[in-house]
Amino acid sequence: MSYDDYGKFQSVWMYANIINIIISFGISAVILSTNLNFFFLFIKKNKKKLSIFYSALWISGLAAFFLFAKSFSPSLKLLVIGFIIVQNITTLSETLLIKRKGEKISFVINFIYSLFFFGWHIYILTSGYSLYHLVEGIIAISIVKWIVIIITPKGNEEYANAYNEKQFLNHWKYLGLNEVLGIISKWIDKVFLLYLLTTTDFAIFFNGCFEIPLFGLLISVMGSFLAIEISGNNLQPDKIKKLFRESFLVLSAIVFPLFFFLFFFRGELFYLAFKDKYNASLPIFVISIFILPLRINNYSVVLQCFSQGKKILLGSVLDILITIILILTLYPIMGTRGIALAAVIATYCQVIFYLWHSSKILHITIFQILPLQKLATRLLLLAGGYVGLFFILAGLKLKMKLLIAALITGLIIMAGLLKYFKTFSQKDHVQNS
Repeated sequence: MSYDDYGKFQSVWMYANIINIIISFGISAVILSTNLNFFFLFIKKNKKKLSIFYSALWISGLAAFFLFAKSFSPSLKLLVIGFIIVQNITTLSETLLIKRKGEKISFVINFIYSLFFFGWHIYILTSGYSLYHLVEGIIAISIVKWIVIIITPKGNEEYANAYNEKQFLNHWKYLGLNEVLGIISKWIDKVFLLYLLTTTDFAIFFNGCFEIPLFGLLISVMGSFLAIEISGNNLQPDKIKKLFRESFLVLSAIVFPLFFFLFFFRGELFYLAFKDKYNASLPIFVISIFILPLRINNYSVVLQCFSQGKKILLGSVLDILITIILILTLYPIMGTRGIALAAVIATYCQVIFYLWHSSKILHITIFQILPLQKLATRLLLLAGGYVGLFFILAGLKLKMKLLIAALITGLIIMAGLLKYFKTFSQKDHVQNS
């Protein structure tokens, strides 16, 4: 693809993600952390107000996209609006499926959807690239996915919590605002550059700081699981602490090896994928992947389940403010690399904020909720191992080097997960005995 085509392609997903989060305004997070009987009763009692609010949000959000989206024709804008609507409805249906004990079938549906999604991209690339036809096909695939979700048998919740309606409304408001600010924070650097740079320069920046595939899904799935389990355990601090610590260990067994693989073999990966086309993206990529070691938990889930939407919102505001301040400070000095660094530093600050307040709610210290010693040990051992691996493979040809490094990374991940789940199963067996 040309730089211009690639820049427009990525712009579609950027706009779709931002608008989708804004017009859904926290509804998925509310569903996952709330008893459904109470949720539907609340909607029934406040149907008129909620209908007016969400209608206004949908109309204004989609109209703003149509008026201000850059580099798209009017017909493509309308098609993207159709995709956003389908994506929003599908996400809501999938959230209800997960809430009703449909995690396994949701995984199967998403796996099959991903295959068709990927296959359609390949078809479009090989048959004559057209962004318009690409979006058309994705809409069709998404509609099929939605139909499968709504006809799938669903289970029922096994617990019920009592809620105060006023408190619940505030909780919903704060979660919605937090999601909106969170998506703005995530994309603010790219939005800033989309209107500042040409499509070509934007493509180069985006290729350096794009989110590694499946990491977002991994965090989302873990967050959904934690929200359901924490709510189902009636917010017992000891069980929450155990669940939270275990999620750090499970995800770090996947994320840490991948981080070091991407860091040490970044040059080879970029050359294999793009030849010399995106060498200018490498410095941005090196900075951006330092967010990966943080992608080992959903840090706001404890606050979410304790109806601390205000604290979650403050964390998002903090993230945006730090990002904006650092962008204005670092961009004149470092260029686009400064924007990438601003996003990384702001994310670290937000994580510390959420951990601090989560530990306060559970009446423990950060070091009790965060298995720091185990994580640090794992990080240091892997760092040393990958330094050695990098020098051992230095003399090999590029493809062989990447193949061996990828195989070793896969084995490390499998070993880490098997060791963890084996230990976890033994603990469960002892407790059940």
